[in-house]
Amino acid sequence: MRRVRCTAALVALLVAVGGCGVTADGEPELIAGDEVPAELLDPNPTPSTTRPGATAAVTVYLLQRTGSTTQLVPVTREVEDPVRPGERVEALLQPTSESEKGRGLTSSIPSDTVLLGAPQLDPGRQELTLDFSEELFAVEGTELSQAFAQIVWTVTELEGVRRVRFLVEGEPQRAPDADGVEQDGAVSTADYWSLRPR
Repeated sequence: MRRVRCTAALVALLVAVGGCGVTADGEPELIAGDEVPAELLDPNPTPSTTRPGATAAVTVYLLQRTGSTTQLVPVTREVEDPVRPGERVEALLQPTSESEKGRGLTSSIPSDTVLLGAPQLDPGRQELTLDFSEELFAVEGTELSQAFAQIVWTVTELEGVRRVRFLVEGEPQRAPDADGVEQDGAVSTADYWSLRPR
């Protein structure tokens, strides 16, 4: 009886291995070039954390004004790939929804602002460089500082991003902090701490 069981188990194992496409000789087989999936030929594939067609929730920052006080408020929006900085920025640039408006939320980023090109990350410095269209400057003063704050707080939600450098139409741009003082180099959430979520 024991031998029958062992034989049955061995047959089941061989069927399973055969079904997995493992060759009997155990040697690797060459695959014709035209049969190799295209994604395997990409020398620099971008890792994705979502299935095609699926979306994931990410945090972006809008503004809430109460009397003379303005503060950042985290909200969730959907993107295809949450690890791509550009998708988070694009989510932030979307118009404020009716639901968000109903909560008293708004954005200081001009509606026709466009992210130009792909954001560039310097992993060593943990700095992300973003290039925006000149429409970002359709607002001035406090509104402009708040727009920069929204962007900085949104992209620093990403792992490995602590500071942000700005370009406008490809030219380096000094970012105004929460007090409107233009900063040299990259800025961080600390530059907008007075606007932090409460």
